[in-house]
Amino acid sequence: MGLPVVRGLGLAALLAIGLALAACSSYPPPGSKSAAEVVPQVQAAAERATSVHVAGTVQTGTQTTTIDVSIQGYSVAGYLGAYGTRFYVLSLNGNSFVKLNAAYLSLERAPASLCARVCGKYVALNTSGAVQITELLSMQTLIKEVFNSKNMTAAAGSGCAFAPATLRGHSVLQCRQGNDELDVAAQGEPYLVYWRGPHGQHLAFTDWNSVVLPAAPTASQIVNLSDLG
Repeated sequence: MGLPVVRGLGLAALLAIGLALAACSSYPPPGSKSAAEVVPQVQAAAERATSVHVAGTVQTGTQTTTIDVSIQGYSVAGYLGAYGTRFYVLSLNGNSFVKLNAAYLSLERAPASLCARVCGKYVALNTSGAVQITELLSMQTLIKEVFNSKNMTAAAGSGCAFAPATLRGHSVLQCRQGNDELDVAAQGEPYLVYWRGPHGQHLAFTDWNSVVLPAAPTASQIVNLSDLG
């Protein structure tokens, strides 16, 4: 069993945050900081981080994918959605599961009648499905594919001014250009907290270093692949 939402989709595609923004203004607002000053701090903070929660929507071609997951090392817990469905995934210490629901069973072409017996329970993913979670949704991949030197160097040289602003009641440094927006925490560690792309894509980054993952499902909560045949 694989994972339909992320088949063939890397984290770089999910989190293509387009950091290389054009200069926002020739006359930065008072209190602004330059991209050359802010971006290296954002990169350093991300590289030190051990966990984060990521939620929002991303566009890959014509497909919209929703993501609402907590990531800690190679462990992941949360919801993925695409193709008209949304389901819960859990990967802890190399053991990966998907919580079954009617929409997921439909994607896997399982009989609809099966839901009465297995919906709400967890099935262990096969190697391919497990790898999709642990390698595509992990802190290690996040740092490697998003906060890498190539992306950060481009962002630092963008000339964009990060101006003081408020986002959901929190102080941020905000860089805006057209429909693009990038927000960084203004207090404490300069973590990336929000990104909005040109076509309505958006991702919120919260709970840096404070993610608490759930416990693994008990034996009574797990069903075998043979039950889906």
